Amino acid sequence: MKKLGADDVIDYKSGNLEEQLKTLPLFDFILDNVGGSTEKWALDLLKKWSGATYVTLVTPFLINMDKLGVADGMLQTGVTIGSKTVKHLLKGVHYRWAFFMPSGPSLDEIAELVDSGKIQPVIDQVFPFSEVPKAFLKLEEGHARGKTVIDVVNKK
Repeated sequence: MKKLGADDVIDYKSGNLEEQLKTLPLFDFILDNVGGSTEKWALDLLKKWSGATYVTLVTPFLINMDKLGVADGMLQTGVTIGSKTVKHLLKGVHYRWAFFMPSGPSLDEIAELVDSGKIQPVIDQVFPFSEVPKAFLKLEEGHARGKTVIDVVNKK
């Protein structure tokens, strides 16, 4: 991680992550791709009244839609994001949800950055297309040290 430019590296397996992060200076930005209990303590690690932002990729949007239907699910989701945004803004930090959609032009731009060496992808393992079931088993194990890749070009 240091080679990729990280200032500090914490091994999430080596103890209480929250306590380890509290030993570092407060953050300007936190991107939460885990969810769960992280949201309960991570916002306290942001610099208050500085424009610091917490962004989560884990939202209740689809769960609400499945559980409550389209209209009520969207309404509940709107109420949730609104109340969390106001609650945290009053505490001096910004709270956001991030949503993504596929974009060919964006992927082309990322490919250019990879080709130029400005982005260095970390690949844990490459599987030929014929071994897709093995790749899924690897993903289910969790805790990869990079991306799991399916090679659909080279026939093996």
